[in-house]
Amino acid sequence: MIGPTGCAGPIGYVGTGAMGTAMIQRLLDTGHEIVVHNRTRANAAAAEKAGAIWAPSLGEVVERCAIVLTCMRDTTATEVIYLGESGLLSNATATEGRVFVEHGTFAPALARRIAQIATEHGAAFLAAPVSGGPDGARGGSLAVMAGGDEAAFERASPVLAALAGRITYVGGPTAGLELKLVNQLLTSCHMAVAGEAVALLHKVGIDLGVADELLTAGWAQSAMLSRTLRLVHADRTDGTGATVEGMTEVLDLVADLLSRHGVPAVVFEAGRQMFLTAASRGLGEADPAGLFRISEQINEVNP
Repeated sequence: MIGPTGCAGPIGYVGTGAMGTAMIQRLLDTGHEIVVHNRTRANAAAAEKAGAIWAPSLGEVVERCAIVLTCMRDTTATEVIYLGESGLLSNATATEGRVFVEHGTFAPALARRIAQIATEHGAAFLAAPVSGGPDGARGGSLAVMAGGDEAAFERASPVLAALAGRITYVGGPTAGLELKLVNQLLTSCHMAVAGEAVALLHKVGIDLGVADELLTAGWAQSAMLSRTLRLVHADRTDGTGATVEGMTEVLDLVADLLSRHGVPAVVFEAGRQMFLTAASRGLGEADPAGLFRISEQINEVNP
């Protein structure tokens, strides 16, 4: 079977969290046949209901699909899925000729290691983190920043085009991840200060809808400010698929990258502390738009 982007056969997808499920839905909506696997099948129910075909093992995904996309929660999960005893790269014969693309954000050093092993197996690996969240995935407007084998990038690009408004080849195995970590440095700081802005708007009694209309029309505008104002105004700071807790390991990776390259991180560390405080106060599963609660809590303790 030739898919809508000219790719022969189905596309494999491993990882059915909020982001993975949204990406699978988008690929199905654009006419791709998807073979899906997740550690817990129940968590793949939405993907199956949408039309994805269940594979009982990672090995079957590799056998059936020349291109396999994955979206893991963190570095540990990525290592297990790719390099574990029954991982995607555990069978050198089966992986030959395959292209693997990981869309999560994880340690760049692991990307280099996975890419090397994939090459030894006659396969290719792309660390291609994305920006835009589940909403961007559903709308096909993600930004994809890919690092790894350039020929593999060209091969996977037609599939990635279904998910993204912009696809960019950044460079070697760690380049895409390093650019994503710069993205997360900016995003996290914007989220943190947007939370403080909402707390101040509440304090002075300005309607968030009015603030959204005016603040986002000038120099104060940022995607995270606009998103925070909209979500808080709609009282939608839970169940969005993005969480404070989900940002914590990523912020550790950003901190490590800054430290290794000797870049001062005064603003970043202040924003990072806001996330850590929120997680410690029971807001780990809340959307980062809910960070305004931290400033309000601190204000209640220290009026």
